[in-house]
Amino acid sequence: MFKISPLLFVLLVSFQLSAQDSIPKWKSNFQFDNRISSIRDNSIVLIGAKYGYQYKKLTRIGIGASFMLKPVEFEYISKKTSRVVTNKVDFWYFSIYNDWILYHRHHFEVFVTEQVGFGKPRYVRELGDEVLSSTNVDLYINELSTQVNYKISPVFGVGAGIGYRSLFNKQSLLTSTFDAPIYMVKFIVYPEGVIDLIKKKR
Repeated sequence: MFKISPLLFVLLVSFQLSAQDSIPKWKSNFQFDNRISSIRDNSIVLIGAKYGYQYKKLTRIGIGASFMLKPVEFEYISKKTSRVVTNKVDFWYFSIYNDWILYHRHHFEVFVTEQVGFGKPRYVRELGDEVLSSTNVDLYINELSTQVNYKISPVFGVGAGIGYRSLFNKQSLLTSTFDAPIYMVKFIVYPEGVIDLIKKKR
């Protein structure tokens, strides 16, 4: 059964940074996009980052990258050799993303995010002193999530979200390994608020 440990919860803290461009309708947006997920009911942490642009209070678009913080290990007894075999699995991917901002008023923002990406898994099999690895598989990933941000002050905010990761290339071994729910907890920093605070103190 999938469980979220306190350590993983702490690791999921994220930071979102945004800065106004010279064009009033657009502003640049950078955020660390960390998530809790699972591989075959084993908890994992995905470390990611996104960079893009926001148009008014309607949408954000950009590119991102994600990778696993630590591989997942599976052990089993080989039927042929009766020896313990250890498999290590992790993966990475690049993506493009789009945030559809559904609600933005006062301190609250509710939005739906879709990320479409391409990546590779990494398999390492250890059988005694023998180590084999293979990455000759493509992953075409789609992530959908719903998120809520709350702006506590002009400088700080918090956020949370839930979603699902699935593969476009539907192969039973791949989908059973990489299709899984995703969970997000974010701590947000607004640099424009920090800049305004510094200006007031001068």
